[in-house]
Amino acid sequence: MKNESVVELIKDLTAKLSAVAEEFNGRVAHAAQETPVGDEPSDAALVEHANAVLAERRMRRQFLPGELFHEPAWDMLLALFASRDDRMPMNIKALVSMSDAPVTTSQRWIEHLYKLKLIDRVIDPTDRRRVEISLSHDGDRQMKAYLRALIRR
Repeated sequence: MKNESVVELIKDLTAKLSAVAEEFNGRVAHAAQETPVGDEPSDAALVEHANAVLAERRMRRQFLPGELFHEPAWDMLLALFASRDDRMPMNIKALVSMSDAPVTTSQRWIEHLYKLKLIDRVIDPTDRRRVEISLSHDGDRQMKAYLRALIRR
């Protein structure tokens, strides 16, 4: 009986997350359509803004309980976008530390972000235990559109 309730909880959470992802994708597509071509911020400005958003998110925990701001998937997407100029994907351990969530929770979110095609996973051919994570093409495009919309606001 306990396993059935856990399965139902997971199904419910997955459905809710999918609905949120669809709304996010719709808003990103709408924001991308409204962006005048000549007024687009540079990629460097977008990365700088992503870093500022991450810093603001971390600062909240200095003043209020951290449990109020638990969005590991969002922290991961921001961290992956902010690290894109390094031209090196993050390994799972680094990404988990950026999410400020337990390892198992972070790994579930990584799996879900992969299913949503927002991230790519590549197994290191020299060390098969190591998995590199980066934003997918769509994930990068959607994060850029979102950050542009924030900057224009």
